[in-house]
Amino acid sequence: MSRIYCDLDQVKRLLRSGGTREAKVRFSDGYRDLKSDEGNTGGISLSGVTFDDAWAGHEDFTFEFTDSTSFDVVGNVVGSLGSGTIQASFTSANRFTIPSSNWSGVAEIGDKWYISSVSDISNDDGDAFIEDNTKRINAKLEKVFGSLSSIDFYTTPSISIPDAVEFACIRYTAYDIWNSIYSGQIPPGESSPVEIWKTAADEVMDNYTYGHGSGPRWRSRDSLVTEMGVEGVGDGIIEIDNLTDSANKDYLR
Repeated sequence: MSRIYCDLDQVKRLLRSGGTREAKVRFSDGYRDLKSDEGNTGGISLSGVTFDDAWAGHEDFTFEFTDSTSFDVVGNVVGSLGSGTIQASFTSANRFTIPSSNWSGVAEIGDKWYISSVSDISNDDGDAFIEDNTKRINAKLEKVFGSLSSIDFYTTPSISIPDAVEFACIRYTAYDIWNSIYSGQIPPGESSPVEIWKTAADEVMDNYTYGHGSGPRWRSRDSLVTEMGVEGVGDGIIEIDNLTDSANKDYLR
């Protein structure tokens, strides 16, 4: 695949602003309640956690200190995730990383910090949806242009993606992602509340291909100028006979 027609940040923007209030889509970095335990007696502080692009899940993580610098990590779903120290970066594979610079202060034994992940879909899966919808758009373009190799923005990275193609990629992808998560909550017989995204993408692509596509259907035959010729210039490659017409004896058919 030569080009990708939109990026994940563009899709996230639409998903944040659209859909329904009760059904937002949160990606790998979605979390809430980064907080210390009310019973802490030390001065340890955590400024943030960096979630992996492969991570998706709803889980509460606890960091409990076993001395002034060392801590154990536990997830309420997966259980123990090992131990770390504030003097080095801690990584739980495919989940998150805490750089040592995100810790400050000194802990007392038993001090705790918490963070709750609320990720519905990983960033990696979001990128995969974009790739799928780029292929979807390519199929539409190929149907009209005949070959993707004839499309300059497909073959040449320095040429900007047309606004219409980018617009469609964002909306097709957001539509697919939202429905992959919440389709089970749509009442029977009702359409998706984000159906408007797909409809808008279809309309924009139809308008774009109508205005730009030459279409393989015209490539199977010579132009009408070649076949019929031009009066005063030259004959074409087909002959047109004078046929008798009841209203006009000289009418050419």
